[in-house]
Amino acid sequence: MARIHTHASGEGGIFANAFVVETDRGVVAIDATLTVSESRAFRKMLDAIGKPLLAVLLTHGHPDHVAGIGEVVRGREVPVMALRSVAEMMREIEEPKRRQWQPVFKDEWIPEWTHPTRLVRDGDVVVLDGARYRVHDMGGGGDCRANTIWVLEGQPSAAFIGDLVFEGMHSYVADGQLAEWCENLTRARTLLADVATLYPGHGRSGGLALLEQERRYLEEYRRAVRELARGRRSLTDAEKSALTSRMRAFLPGGGLEFLVGLSADAVASELAGADEGGRR
Repeated sequence: MARIHTHASGEGGIFANAFVVETDRGVVAIDATLTVSESRAFRKMLDAIGKPLLAVLLTHGHPDHVAGIGEVVRGREVPVMALRSVAEMMREIEEPKRRQWQPVFKDEWIPEWTHPTRLVRDGDVVVLDGARYRVHDMGGGGDCRANTIWVLEGQPSAAFIGDLVFEGMHSYVADGQLAEWCENLTRARTLLADVATLYPGHGRSGGLALLEQERRYLEEYRRAVRELARGRRSLTDAEKSALTSRMRAFLPGGGLEFLVGLSADAVASELAGADEGGRR
């Protein structure tokens, strides 16, 4: 029977989760972490288990889930597995993200990423120490344009759903595609109907109710932005402040509150574009 360990990053690591699946003769890492400190802590957790690393599986390509891969695989010859879309996204955003965030994180920013070495396709099954991992390509329906779910089959089953869900935290919607995200939550409910536990990229694990909680958050965010933007493609600073207050009331004590204002213009632009398309 597999045992799942969670490394939950602190605020400096954007509260991102990375996971370790432990089986009889090895471990598999699901995602990595953002900063130098969190990456070393995750590696320490891996080493403490005392079993060989068999592979790293990636759910998506955002920095808080991939920047620290190099520390995870350092000194080991193991495959890093991802969809082609995830691998391409990583290569495209690595340098822009470095320019954007290294001045903020300074020495904690990992300047050079380790990239996938083995590509997988939708529906593929990867077998590692007898455990079966099935990959599902979710496309652009999440917090970026390349999202993956890895399902650990068997009893008890588990699904590593990346940033399809931000449990107890405000969601990153700055890459747009909010409508596709909501559609993928519906798709995931069917896809994962028989899965015992869902492990999100941020927040605590749980059952299928996590999907509905995320949907309610996204729908409330969409309503709030629509009302404040009134058809415009961006919000003023005052409107973003009002949006943050509204979402704070909807999710009291939610982490990553800075994401509320950060995502506002992208969602306003998406809604305005949809409205314009509907009038044609």
